[in-house]
Amino acid sequence: MKMNKRMLKVAVVSALTVAFAVPAFANPFTDVPVKHWSYDAVNKLAQAGIVDGYGDGTFKGDKTVTRYEMAQMVAKAMTKSLNADQKATVDQLSKEFATELNSMGVKVEGLQKQIDNQVKISGNARLRHLSQEGVDETNDFRARVSFDGKINDDMKFNARLTSGNMNIDGGTGASTASIDTANVTFNALGLTNTIGRQDVYLGEGNLFDTQMNAFASKIGGFKVVAGSKDAENKIYAAEYGTNLLGANVVADYYKNDSKDQTIFGASASMPLSSAVSANASYYSNNDADATAVSYGVKFNKVGLSATYKNVDQAAYTGFGTISNDGQKGELSTGFKGMEYQYDKAIAKNTALMVKYQDFQKKDGTDMGGRTTAVVNVKF
Repeated sequence: MKMNKRMLKVAVVSALTVAFAVPAFANPFTDVPVKHWSYDAVNKLAQAGIVDGYGDGTFKGDKTVTRYEMAQMVAKAMTKSLNADQKATVDQLSKEFATELNSMGVKVEGLQKQIDNQVKISGNARLRHLSQEGVDETNDFRARVSFDGKINDDMKFNARLTSGNMNIDGGTGASTASIDTANVTFNALGLTNTIGRQDVYLGEGNLFDTQMNAFASKIGGFKVVAGSKDAENKIYAAEYGTNLLGANVVADYYKNDSKDQTIFGASASMPLSSAVSANASYYSNNDADATAVSYGVKFNKVGLSATYKNVDQAAYTGFGTISNDGQKGELSTGFKGMEYQYDKAIAKNTALMVKYQDFQKKDGTDMGGRTTAVVNVKF
């Protein structure tokens, strides 16, 4: 005999409301249809005492029940001791509300595997301001969308679509959309290997901080890279990082066969206290008799760092972070001076970075202060 509407609502609320209720304004899901099969299933569990009502012992039968509240009840039922029939009912309910349960951190049999096998879409958007004394300021925007998927237990793929740096001042410099990474990562012989166009980061970004077509392999703190930035730059590199007496130490080797350029480098950072850390780096291009030295401090809790840099021409590669900074101007000819950077999370998945560079040419000529401000949003 069918239950009347009032009794059905009481049963549903009994089954789907846990010891605490989620406010309606926080609920992103639509109401469960009155004729949904889960109403009967939950009613059975409520009658068996497997699920109960609100914390005050009431059922609140006049309250509209949402999918999220139903999922909360199912999650609670999953912790109970069940007979075979009840377990079958709960298993069926867990599949129906798998998405909601997963958002609550509840593991559903088979669901995690399905999620792992799905293509994951993520991305970020960057708004950047660049200014330099004596040079017109620029503002640009870049958006990237990444697609990551699992091919099998030992292999996965990545592809990323980018808008490029689009000038938003109405001037030139707008870029068209393109795929800037497309690669496959696989495990073999205890190594993690990536082949294809990929992001490469070497020497704290001083040697390389952009994309290249390459084969990269790593194990622990050791990695090797071989490939080409473009037709005119064939590159081989190796890097090893480890913790030595409390300091994070990284050693680098970089060779550009196309330009007969070989660079050796080392960098280290270590905590001076819980709030302050010190860092230093040294790079040497023996072929050009050029060196790059930097040292500074970072106030970790504040997000502020101050670094002195003294860089000869050809000591860096031209593909690193500082070479990719906007308004780089004469930096390729060598420079020295202070760099200050401030990093702060200003909201969930939103970060602010402000950098000021007070550089001079090697002969002491002022190069004009450079300011970079970036807001980066992940999604």
